[in-house]
Amino acid sequence: MKFIEREHIDIERWDTLVKTTQGSDVFSLSVYLDHVAENWCIFVDEEYTRGIALPYVVRLGIKLCYTPIFVRYMEWFGLPMDDHRLMVELKHQFQSGRLQTKNKIRTRKLKRRIYQQIDSDIIPETNTQTKRMLSKYERSEISLNWDDDIPAVMKFIRSELPIKVTSLDKKSIDRLENLVHALKEHDLLRMVVASDEDRRLGGLFVVSFNGSMLYLKGAVGKESKDMGVMYGAMQMAIDEAQNEGLHFDFGGSNAEGVKRFNYNLGGEDKKYYVVDWDHTPGWYRFIMKVRNLWKRRRSS
Repeated sequence: MKFIEREHIDIERWDTLVKTTQGSDVFSLSVYLDHVAENWCIFVDEEYTRGIALPYVVRLGIKLCYTPIFVRYMEWFGLPMDDHRLMVELKHQFQSGRLQTKNKIRTRKLKRRIYQQIDSDIIPETNTQTKRMLSKYERSEISLNWDDDIPAVMKFIRSELPIKVTSLDKKSIDRLENLVHALKEHDLLRMVVASDEDRRLGGLFVVSFNGSMLYLKGAVGKESKDMGVMYGAMQMAIDEAQNEGLHFDFGGSNAEGVKRFNYNLGGEDKKYYVVDWDHTPGWYRFIMKVRNLWKRRRSS
């Protein structure tokens, strides 16, 4: 097993490993990581039959493993590796890390997180709130269609989401826009677009990959939201996933309002895991502490 930096990865072999692993997610594909990660490498065997992708950043000369925005987790492919040995290798390569992983790693600092999904063999049950919002949408003059108008959806993501999600700054949204264009070129992206006569009113992006349809991001204006358009768009995507025999993956969020929205549409909890380590020198931790204090005061 060895670490290989992005420029030296045999991308065809790596992507083949990801694509041929049953139930794998899109987050580890090269086209995905190339557009969301500052840097990434893989820890893989010589034959590319098992391994994991590892995004990272370098700050003040310190190499830090992290999970980029728009990525829920990384996952191990192929035959499993001894957990203790894996953690030894990770800590040797990265002085600090927060690795979100699909696979449970036996370590003292393992934390559990959840996301929501509708399995392909489950008929989702919608609650009263969802039925009410879908009824409002159906009574509106707004139409929803599968389309390929990326700018129409990105316009509303740029104007609406940063108000609700502070981590979505301009740089992050630029990454998202580059990502969706790349996914479209690889025939992985689909989108639902809301329209009212000749006006585009937003919509959502989904990614179809390896038996799953992943909700990536979406947004509509307040008026459309109050009319149930986002519920209608999500339900349209869920129905399509069900018709195609795909799981519908809500993407996951720790925000209570988002989780409640996912539950309303029939989502059920699935687990993933987070492991942290920090062996950075004292001077680095001090500088980061001062930097974070300054950022909080500046934003307050």
